[in-house]
Formats: sequence, structure tokens, C-alpha cells
Amino acid sequence: MISVITVVYNDKENIYKTIQSVLSQNYNKIEYIIIDGGSTDGTLDIINRYKDKINYLVSEKDLGTYDAMNKGIKIANGDFINFINSGDILFEPNSIGKIVNSNLRKNVIYFSRAEIIADNISWFYPGIGIKDYEKWLKSNLPNHQTMFFPKLFYKNNSYNLKLPIRADDYYKLLGLNSFCVKFIDSTYVKFYRGGISSNHKSLKLLKQRMLESFIINAKYKRLTRYFIDPFKLLLFFSYSNIFGETAFTKLIKSIVRLKKYL
Repeated sequence: MISVITVVYNDKENIYKTIQSVLSQNYNKIEYIIIDGGSTDGTLDIINRYKDKINYLVSEKDLGTYDAMNKGIKIANGDFINFINSGDILFEPNSIGKIVNSNLRKNVIYFSRAEIIADNISWFYPGIGIKDYEKWLKSNLPNHQTMFFPKLFYKNNSYNLKLPIRADDYYKLLGLNSFCVKFIDSTYVKFYRGGISSNHKSLKLLKQRMLESFIINAKYKRLTRYFIDPFKLLLFFSYSNIFGETAFTKLIKSIVRLKKYL
């Protein structure tokens, strides 16, 4: 059984697309959990239209995205969990089926490919042409929405609420350093960039992002990243503020394409 967890707060414009993409899956052993942060914009009214097809629905105030995700973990009963948050869409009706049909082992963390979409620009991550995914993992982290965490891992670990921007990266690295990790060659989700993690214009967020980068890289002894990440974050901040979001998105796409050849 796969537990799919969606967290949402005040996103009535997008939540229905996410729900429909999960409910339209042709794999039938899905436990669907929605954690709503006490939405006040009508989001809950939309969710309630599908209430009879949702296994668990919680709507209450929380401490943010990662607190909501921890609530989902506590509820989940699946052999694996996967987070598809509001606004994200599973790539096709057989997305989950393709993952499960890869003969999953319950002591392995799996990830696949995402189509990243921003400002009418899209690219695949990891790139379709990549051959050596073990090498790729040495300098990259999987897209969180493509990851399947086994019960052996998720029932013993939670998201660090002291890292409000990058707790998912901390969680991924915890998994990569303690479990076997395998790539499944399939495009799993359409991931729409947005929210705090994609905002590189705010000076306040830059400071918090740099602090969390230092904490994570020191914890996992990523010494090269410890020095490279601050420079990268300053570059992103400057570029985004000078040239705008569309140009920044094109820069990210170019970097992703370039890394395929490095």
C-alpha cells in the first residue's frame, strides 16, 4: 500500500487538480491523506467534495508545511509514503503503478523524475539523458515529490521544524545517508515551482536559507557544498533581483542542462 500525503493551506485555485490526479490513479492500493492547515479561502469546501474518496482528512492550524507533513507521517499506514502537495500533479494515471511495478523492496528509498514547471518553462529533473544516477546523487538531491520513503524509515524520522525552508533536504539527506537509494526511470510528477523555497528575491529568506545551508552541510559533512552553497545563493539572489523571475527560471534551467555534462 502507498500512502499519498497532500498538505495544503489556502490554495483553492490548485487543490482540486492535485486531488483529481491522485484519485485518477489506476493503482488501487492507495491510502490518501490530506492535511489542511485550517484554510479560510474555500479550500476546505473543495476538499469536502471528494471526502468520500479520501482516507484521512485533517483540517486545523499548524506550524507550517513541515509540521503538516509530520502529521501525515503519524497517520500513514502504507508500506511507502509519497508527498504530493497542493498544486503538484501526478504525471499520468499510471504514475504510481509504474513505481510499484518496479518490484519495490521495503528497505530501500526510491526516487524518479519530475517535470519542473515555472513561468511557462519546463525541464526534467534528473535529465532524461543521465546514465549514472549513483554519480548524479553525489552532487544532487532528488525532487521530494518523486520520493517513496519506506515505513522502516518514515515511522522513525520526522521533518525538522527548526529548518522552515529546507527541512525536506535535511530529510532526504538523512535517508541517503542511512538507507539504500534507487532510481526508477520514470517521470512521476509535474512539479510547479513556487512558494518560499522558490523565492530568491527576499533578503530575509536569503539569510534564513544560508543559515539552514550551513546547518545541513555541516551535519552531513558536505564540505564542498558548505563553501559553494553560500556563493550560489548570493548569485541566485542577485540575478533574480536584477533580471527578474523569468530570467532567473531560464538560468536555473540552463544550469540543470549544463550539469548533465559535468
